[in-house]
Amino acid sequence: MRALIIPAAVLAAVLAFALWSGCYIQNQAEAWTALLGEADQAAGEERWEETEQRLQQSYDSWQKSRTFLHTVVEHDDLDEVETLFAAAFAACDEEDIPDFHTALNQLSEKLSLLAETQEISVKNIL
Repeated sequence: MRALIIPAAVLAAVLAFALWSGCYIQNQAEAWTALLGEADQAAGEERWEETEQRLQQSYDSWQKSRTFLHTVVEHDDLDEVETLFAAAFAACDEEDIPDFHTALNQLSEKLSLLAETQEISVKNIL
């Protein structure tokens, strides 16, 4: 019976980390997406300085989580998010509303997908 205590504790710790990690990434993705939504709204009203600030806030928050994300998310997914952020910044610099809107939609979708792949669900386990 005592021999099972350590493996059970390790299993419980791994499960707790997986649950926490999924919640953390979901919460972060929602925050990033909310900032991107604010940036999109500002761009629609052609307030490009505010648009850039919101986009930069989202990117800065993304960068703060990047080290952790490198430990739990596939690197190709992280690289794709970086590429989409770069496209959004480029469209913002050019003040191109259609391209900016497209880049933000793709980025928001990728962030949502990233969060979805980290949640504990039957679909992800199987």
